[in-house]
Amino acid sequence: MFKLLTCFFVFWVGSNADQYTNPIALKAPDPWMVYYNGYYYLVATTWTNDIGIRKASTLSGLKDVENTVVHTIDGRVMWAPEIHLIDGRWYLFYCACAADTEGNSCHRNHVAQSASDDPMGPYTFMADFVDDTNDVEELDPSYIIINDQQYLLGSYMGSTQNLYIRPMANPYTPTGPKYFLSAPTYDWERQTWNVNEGPEPLYHDGRIFVVYSASACSTANYKLGLLEFIGTDPLNSTHWQKNPEPVFQRSDENHVYGPGHNGFFNSPDGTEDWIIYHANSEESQGCDMGRSSRAQKFIWGDDGLPVFGVPEAADVSYEGPSGE
Repeated sequence: MFKLLTCFFVFWVGSNADQYTNPIALKAPDPWMVYYNGYYYLVATTWTNDIGIRKASTLSGLKDVENTVVHTIDGRVMWAPEIHLIDGRWYLFYCACAADTEGNSCHRNHVAQSASDDPMGPYTFMADFVDDTNDVEELDPSYIIINDQQYLLGSYMGSTQNLYIRPMANPYTPTGPKYFLSAPTYDWERQTWNVNEGPEPLYHDGRIFVVYSASACSTANYKLGLLEFIGTDPLNSTHWQKNPEPVFQRSDENHVYGPGHNGFFNSPDGTEDWIIYHANSEESQGCDMGRSSRAQKFIWGDDGLPVFGVPEAADVSYEGPSGE
C-alpha cells in the first residue's frame, strides 16, 4: 500500500501543465493577449469593422472558441487591436479607415473604453488620434508608461515607415503631437520595404523596452527588433538605443516565416514571460488573414535583454504556461 501511494504522489506532482500546440488561433494576425481573472483574452486583426475577442481558460483552449464581437467600429478595415487595463477599465486601441474611404492608406489610430473591468466589453468609442501637424497614415497604436507618464506608441508613413511616441494625459487625450522614435536604418529592417511598425512595450527589472516589427510584412523576412529607453526624455529619440541585430526572425528549419507584430503576457502564476506573435507556415504566404497567432515562453539573458529564441514549429506539443 505504501508503494502504491508513493507512486501516485510522484505522478501527481510531476504532471505537466496543459499541453498546447502552435498555432493557437488561425486567421488571427497582429495578435495581442492578456491573462486576467482566470482567462486568456486574445484579440487580433479581422480586416472588417468588427473587433472580436477569443476567451479561454487555457492556451490550448483558444483553438476551439468563437471570436466574440465586442465592438463594431464606425469605419472599415480594422487592424492591430490591443486591450490595456488602465484605472479599472479596459481600453481598446486599434487602427482603421473611415467608412467613406478606399484603399489602406486611410488608416488612423483610435481608442474605445469598456463599460467595466470586463475585457469582453461592451466598448464605447472615445477618440481619434489624429495629429493635425502631420496628418499621414498612422498604424499600430499601443500604450506605454514611463516614469508615471502615459504615452501612445504607433507607426506612421513618411518616406519610410517609422515609429512615433506621443504624450497623453489619459488613454484618450493627447497632450502634444507625435515625436519621432525610430526609423528603419539597418539592412534587416529594409527588406522589400523600409519598415518599423507594431511597437510594443516590455518592462523588466526597472528597464523599459519597445519591441517592434521590421521589414515588409508581406515577406518571410518580417521580424522583430528591440529598442531600450536609456535616457531621461522618452520624446527624444537619442535617449533610446536600438539593438543592432534582430531579436526574433524566421526559422526555415521549423517552417515558420515572417514572425512579427507581437504582444506579451504572463503565465497564470506570474512566474513566466510569454510572447504572442503571428507567422506563416509557408515562405510564399503574405500579409493577410492567412497569418496565425502563435505563443511561446521566453527568458532573460545575463545582460538583462529578452531572449526570444527560435519560433516553435507547428503541431508540436509544448508545456503550457505555469499555473494552468
